[in-house]
Amino acid sequence: WYQRRVREAVVSTQSTGTVTKVGDNHIRTAASNTWESGNVGYAMYMDAAAMCVLGFGFLYVFSKYYVWGGVSMNFFICGFCFLWVNVAKAIVNAIFDGEFHKTKINLEEMVTGCYITAAVLISLGAFYGFTSPAQVILVCIIEPFMMLINEHVVLHYIHAKDAGGSLVVHCFGAYFGIAVVFGMRVKAKDLPDAHRTTTYFSDMGAMIGTVVLWMFWPSFNGATFYNDVTLQGRIVMNTYLAICASCATAFATSTLAHKGRMEMIEIQNATLAGGVIIGMMCPFDIQPWTAVLIGGLGGTVSCFGYAIYHPFLERLGFTDSAAVQMLHGIPGWLGAIFAAFACLANNNNYMYSYETQWQTTEYHSRTKEQQFGYIILAIVSTLLISIISGLITGVLINQPCCPRVNKKDMLIDHDFWNIHDQPRP
Repeated sequence: WYQRRVREAVVSTQSTGTVTKVGDNHIRTAASNTWESGNVGYAMYMDAAAMCVLGFGFLYVFSKYYVWGGVSMNFFICGFCFLWVNVAKAIVNAIFDGEFHKTKINLEEMVTGCYITAAVLISLGAFYGFTSPAQVILVCIIEPFMMLINEHVVLHYIHAKDAGGSLVVHCFGAYFGIAVVFGMRVKAKDLPDAHRTTTYFSDMGAMIGTVVLWMFWPSFNGATFYNDVTLQGRIVMNTYLAICASCATAFATSTLAHKGRMEMIEIQNATLAGGVIIGMMCPFDIQPWTAVLIGGLGGTVSCFGYAIYHPFLERLGFTDSAAVQMLHGIPGWLGAIFAAFACLANNNNYMYSYETQWQTTEYHSRTKEQQFGYIILAIVSTLLISIISGLITGVLINQPCCPRVNKKDMLIDHDFWNIHDQPRP
């Protein structure tokens, strides 16, 4: 009994970490692993994996004639990328480090694999129904490399931390996918209107995906922080408050935008925007009302984006099959901007309790104004790398040597599946 009480006392001391003051900045040293086993870490990993496999999988069954293609391509991407990202990480690390190291397979790397896979799944939403399986494989090979390169630039050169992946996951994946579609020269006006419809039951299936994503999003943002239970709790709570707020404001905004009625595609997506927009700020020691305000704003902006901005972009010739820009793209860079202004609002570094924002290394100090500028630079870097690499990928997979889908056959399953009880539309 005495030894057990001593161990509990040590754990309780470790859970808070230590805070030291250097000049005007407070620097917090992360606590050591307080779990003493991988059980809790694996549970958080399973939440993140469930978001990829179940959440995105069901979310992509909204189309009337592309239900099998949506859920199965999502499943294939998960299986392929969960493995491939470990090879990609070894190659990208060798490029930047100058020497090759094997990737260590552990809980942290497994969760990181979920984040990289999530970026590819977000991109899938942009070219949803436009690609053949061969084209999807090429995207799965190329995009993890480019995402890891951008992540390395943002985290290790610009030194802008992004705990929940607002920039390096959501924003990157959305604009990479949109650029792929642009490189493929697919325009909404060329697609058969009948293929773009949904049904009562397909939308209900997609809503299951929304509920799964909504439930597990706090775990997604905090899963890699298993060595610091105090910080992980803050991330979970900030995400929880933000995504609850976006759920409430999305329903209200959809009702307002459609004169008393609601649109299902807006509810399926805008309710999740709080988890995206709070991603970079979720480790910050902010007041609860701040997380609620930011999450609520994310739900409102996303909902109006689906109702007004997305149709406007399609009239201009930009095609985004699942409108991922409205859920992942705009809330992603908007969340980074909020994080940049949060740097200006604080006079010390105490609120940035993990690997500090301004004192990025032992010999590198930054003022709050400088960190503001570096976060803006991270936004620019993410947009440039995602769009340029996405355009090149779109042009590459659209070459005659790669199997393609005719525009009149897009958004239907019949070219790649044996379907016995539904005639070809």
